[in-house]
Amino acid sequence: MPQIPESVSSIADQIANFVLSRYVTVYNTESLPRDSSLIELQVIDSYGMVELISFLEETWSIVIDDSDITKEKMGSINKMASIVIAKISPAE
Repeated sequence: MPQIPESVSSIADQIANFVLSRYVTVYNTESLPRDSSLIELQVIDSYGMVELISFLEETWSIVIDDSDITKEKMGSINKMASIVIAKISPAE
């Protein structure tokens, strides 16, 4: 039976749950913005970003390249989820 690929939404939910379980914030699962920078929202700091990148790499068995670590590519939960999808999807 083929494995059903994860959606951006389900990956974003897992990222949000990780963040909310690790960092004290005024946000909860419903209110944590998915399209805003977690650093700019002061949810995480630069060390938190390193932890988050490690979580992404370990959870989905991917490698986040240094060139991927930009606000344009990883500046929000949804952008991070899109990077994960791109890295776990087979090349066509």
